[in-house]
Amino acid sequence: MSQSFSYRAARRTALKCAVAASVLPCSHAIAATNRYPELRLKLYNLHTAETVDTVFWAEGRYNVEALQDLNHLLRDHRTDQVKTIDTKIFSLLYLLNKKIDNTKAISVISGYRSEQTNRMLAERNSGVAKNSFHIKGQAIDIRIPGKSTRQLRDIGIKLGVGGVGYYEQSNFAHFDTGPKRNW
Repeated sequence: MSQSFSYRAARRTALKCAVAASVLPCSHAIAATNRYPELRLKLYNLHTAETVDTVFWAEGRYNVEALQDLNHLLRDHRTDQVKTIDTKIFSLLYLLNKKIDNTKAISVISGYRSEQTNRMLAERNSGVAKNSFHIKGQAIDIRIPGKSTRQLRDIGIKLGVGGVGYYEQSNFAHFDTGPKRNW
């Protein structure tokens, strides 16, 4: 009986460690949902001219309607396909806004991309990853009025959340919730 108990306890501990390890790269973004009573984002899609200004986290939980609005705004504008976006992206954008004291809309260049769209973009541009986190709903390319992409990159790296890309010539910064890395 005690062997069974200790096996179960060891297994539980191992599972908790595995879960913790998978969350650590995004711990700052997750912490945002615990640190602030409400999280608001204002996004502007450069391709569709749509804006969403919404509270996506309040009273200890995500606002489902707000997430649906954000997912719709970040859809693949070429195919009109909507995908559920990783909520850590929204927390990351919120923290980015807090760090630079931004109250303006974040300009979105790319959110979700269908495999079809990503394939087409990869054929045209060698900088597009074939297995992009955009396909998974785990990436966003942005600009913030009045802030350089270099500033955004530097803050993203300091936040230590996932991937941070810097595209000075194209004037945008890339953020994703994949492994921690930068380019």
